Amino acid sequence: MTAENQVENLNPKDFSLSDYDNVRIVMPSKPPLSEEDIDAQLFEYVLSGGKQINSIADLDDSWVQSNFEGMSTIAEVRDAIKAQYDREIEYRYSDIKFRACCDALLARLSGEVPQEMLENNVESARQLNLQRLAEMHISMEQYLREEQMTPDQYEKKLRDETLYNMRLNVALDLMADVLGMQVGNHELTEYLSTPDPEAFISEIREKGQVEEARRAAVRIKAMRRIVDTAIVEEEGAPQPVVQAEPEEDFDMPDFDNLPIPTIRDANPKGYTIIADNQ
Repeated sequence: MTAENQVENLNPKDFSLSDYDNVRIVMPSKPPLSEEDIDAQLFEYVLSGGKQINSIADLDDSWVQSNFEGMSTIAEVRDAIKAQYDREIEYRYSDIKFRACCDALLARLSGEVPQEMLENNVESARQLNLQRLAEMHISMEQYLREEQMTPDQYEKKLRDETLYNMRLNVALDLMADVLGMQVGNHELTEYLSTPDPEAFISEIREKGQVEEARRAAVRIKAMRRIVDTAIVEEEGAPQPVVQAEPEEDFDMPDFDNLPIPTIRDANPKGYTIIADNQ
């Protein structure tokens, strides 16, 4: 990233989170893959090859051996279709869970994003996108056609995504600070994916970007923890009803002689408030 499109980071001191506990999210139930679904995929495969069959029974072991290298039975093909479906659904649901966790975290965030900083970051994102399109030899007009977007829709999406990412980053900074998360130099490439870790480390050292990379790695580490520890409820699942039962020999309290309530210590023993070091 060049100096012209450097992203500005929000100051965590200007923001706060209402809760640092595990996030709660609701996920849709995973649609099952029925035997009829597998039959349909097999029919589609046959038709895509320009062939015709009368029924699924025509697809026997001999057909498999003639059409699939490394497989010998129709049962193996059906198992392979099921395994591929499971992989795809897990990948899709990991994206859904990630976004749900981000949304849940942002629902706890308080603080206003300075308009000038937002405008600067929108412009940085715009220039970065143009740079990437140029590297792929794609014009903005071609990109908009392929994405079926108007220029106004693109600008709105750019602004919305920039604001979302700015707020998410500062929320992760706050969470990481309270949790005391750190990332050493030897851990950077564990969180920042790169095809050549040694070259990456050398480059960020040469450009003086080690701390910038460390901040990004800490955010990723915090996000992984948030996703891994999220409390997940399935959409539409019935909620268990817990009915309290009185203990044996339960004594009713004397409502006429209740103790006088006292205010709890704002900082009880056993808890440490971590100051913001930003």
